[in-house]
Amino acid sequence: MRISAIVLLALASAASRAQQIDLIQNPSARQGASLDGRWQTLMDPYEAGYYDFHLNPIKDGGLGANKVPANKGDKYELTFLPATPSLQVPGDWNTQKPELLWYEGTIWYRREFDYSPPAAPRRQFLWFGAANYQAVVFVNGRKLGQHEGGFTPFQFEVTGLLKDHANAVIVKVDNQRHPDAVPPTMTDWWNYGGLTRDVKLVDVPETFIQDYQVQLEKGSLNRVAGWVRLNGTRKRQKVAIRIPEANVSTSVETGDDGYAQFAFPATLSLWSPETPKVYDVMVEAETDRVQERIGFRGIATSGTSILLNGKPVFLRGVAIHAEAPFRAGRVFSEADARTLLGWAKEMGCNFVRLAHYPHDEVMTRLADEMGLLVWSEIPVYWAVQWENPAVYTKAEHMLAEMITRDKNRASVVFWSMANETPLGDARTKFISSRLWPPRRESWMARASSPPPLCRTPARRTPSCSTTPWPNSST
Repeated sequence: MRISAIVLLALASAASRAQQIDLIQNPSARQGASLDGRWQTLMDPYEAGYYDFHLNPIKDGGLGANKVPANKGDKYELTFLPATPSLQVPGDWNTQKPELLWYEGTIWYRREFDYSPPAAPRRQFLWFGAANYQAVVFVNGRKLGQHEGGFTPFQFEVTGLLKDHANAVIVKVDNQRHPDAVPPTMTDWWNYGGLTRDVKLVDVPETFIQDYQVQLEKGSLNRVAGWVRLNGTRKRQKVAIRIPEANVSTSVETGDDGYAQFAFPATLSLWSPETPKVYDVMVEAETDRVQERIGFRGIATSGTSILLNGKPVFLRGVAIHAEAPFRAGRVFSEADARTLLGWAKEMGCNFVRLAHYPHDEVMTRLADEMGLLVWSEIPVYWAVQWENPAVYTKAEHMLAEMITRDKNRASVVFWSMANETPLGDARTKFISSRLWPPRRESWMARASSPPPLCRTPARRTPSCSTTPWPNSST
């Protein structure tokens, strides 16, 4: 059987106002508090903490309501008590307790924390690096929402829901495999469950810089271009973009939608695996500012060649799974990531494929710093239900979340959207005519042309086409 992976060359404009995902860009650079540490946990293989015996969701949220028996007449199927056992977050549950090694199902997490509200009006968001696979989130007994997908970040606004003491975050995490999931029931990696990446309380001004893209303008090695988007009531503001080391800057004014584009000339030391130069970049609005570390590089194709900064580059690389190097379990720390990428560098690699799902953000940020080109991927893997519209929607959303998070990483040169999938009409329609052209206007809102589509059949030389996408009118 012929198998292939489908990747998109990560041109600078590839995420231009893509499908709008309201993630806060660069949450680690924002004010707030880490919620990593010990979380109380309860196994719930029958999901009795969420459903009644007719499989209807319990009206008050069940275990998420954070109720404890107040008298002998109170009876709850499950409840958190002071002596409830705990697990470390971030971390998978499979490798923390022997009895959880093979467990697939629901585990409830609870963490309590105090919060001192700031004097000035500000907003708070509960941010999760990832939870595998489905997560339902509650704060102080109120259901915030849910997220599907085990490898991408998500967040919920909690402004007005917090109190000074004993705030309770409760998360129902379920790692059961399903045929209509992405990935489906069969993969070749371990199905780690839990809150596998960082959890943060992010605190921002009432109107804040939610998202931005800063990179070389498409087709240029001496102009910077991008966009910025504000979130809040004061959407019309002056925003400055500065690269102090290069002594360049520009300013724009956002519109009523909080969005503005910019472009300006800049003489920069270009990022490459040999010279992985990154700059401090300041994005400064009237009400907020964010500092970012960004490398600047050009990526393009010419025939069958990939051009990095206008010159052909030969990719020497390996595939890396997010398996911790010196212990069992998922990678979640900088030390783990630095070891794995360091081994690739020691072997003479200039390129890594982060198989077969988006890795922790620490991997792509370290790849920028260490000088490794990256192939980043969503787990549209093997026997996906190609003709199921719900599966397509899940895949599209995961792709948007991945690109939203990592679009400012110089290291990422491929966005991959399928791996080792059997060739067939349904699969081809899903990947080509269904996934891209119907959404092209939103994904490529300000791109002059779509990125090249690269197809890498098994045991063949990669080939890229710069012709329009299937069913494209351009």
